[in-house]
Amino acid sequence: MTTSTIEGESFFQLDNYYYNEQINKIVEPILLQFDKIVRSYAIFNLFFLTIGFIESIFLIIFFAMLAKSSILALSLAFVFLTFFSYFILRIYFQTKKPEQFKEIKSRYLDGCKSFLNYKEGMPEHHVVLANACSKLANMLHQREYSIYRLPKWLDIFAPTLEKFSCWWHWNDIHHMQEMLLLHAIEEHIKLVKCEPTNLEVHAALANAYVMLSGLYVDPRTIEGFSDDRWFPADKFTEALDQKFRLTAERAIEEFKILNDYAPNDPWVHSQLAYSYHDLQMPEEEIQEYETILKLCPGDKDVLVKLGKLYFQQGQNAQGLRIYEELKKCNYKKAENLINFYGAYAPF
Repeated sequence: MTTSTIEGESFFQLDNYYYNEQINKIVEPILLQFDKIVRSYAIFNLFFLTIGFIESIFLIIFFAMLAKSSILALSLAFVFLTFFSYFILRIYFQTKKPEQFKEIKSRYLDGCKSFLNYKEGMPEHHVVLANACSKLANMLHQREYSIYRLPKWLDIFAPTLEKFSCWWHWNDIHHMQEMLLLHAIEEHIKLVKCEPTNLEVHAALANAYVMLSGLYVDPRTIEGFSDDRWFPADKFTEALDQKFRLTAERAIEEFKILNDYAPNDPWVHSQLAYSYHDLQMPEEEIQEYETILKLCPGDKDVLVKLGKLYFQQGQNAQGLRIYEELKKCNYKKAENLINFYGAYAPF
């Protein structure tokens, strides 16, 4: 199996332009409905909290006056009723929200199935549905920061509003993306059952797992991470880390299937290396890059990655050997590589 076959040459004959046009017609109304739902919950919470705050301030300011009459008891009753109603309705809406998200997902999939004239077991239809779910999930990426927009003359408050928007809606966006990506995986699994020995199908399933793992990954572990953007504390929980590892392991399993069928394909080994990197398994990552070098001896970018790993794992002799090789070639990234010398921290 050649690299090009796995990476890009589609086994299924799809009119991608037509399908993308049809999906785009469905996506926009779905996003509007989703935004409407999440905003309505924010408005509900802010409304009750504002009313409760005003009532409490009124009670504090006029307490001395009200204490001399029976109106105090009535005022306290109004405050209690407001907060009691808020908590009861909040529980109801929190229970209702997941069902609304499921309904949005079903409406979206029904729209896609409609223009497809969907038939269960037809590989092309499973491909389109999986791609449609991935497309909508991608469009929701970091949408939690932009649910609300201010006019340009209020740009000074934009960073604060972004934080508020993310804090309030991160769980909603995450939940919706998770549902969509899990459904994309379901469609890819159906596809595998239709074409169990097709490497392109296994590659697509592996990439679907990689996309889902990206939803759970700790952003601090991503290369180039900047703490300029605010992240909610829920993004760094042990539960998400566990989900990330389980999903990444499923992706690795699919790449191993590809490796069994196409052991001389550098793309497969590079995907395995990326997955091992995400799982913080440096020894396995090194093995994959060493395999790539055997297949593509002149790949200097791979040499740099391997050199960094050698230094980070305390294998300085091997790292220096790669450094010298890159220096002889006058490779511009060689000087950057030597900065990793001494990066190994055994304690």
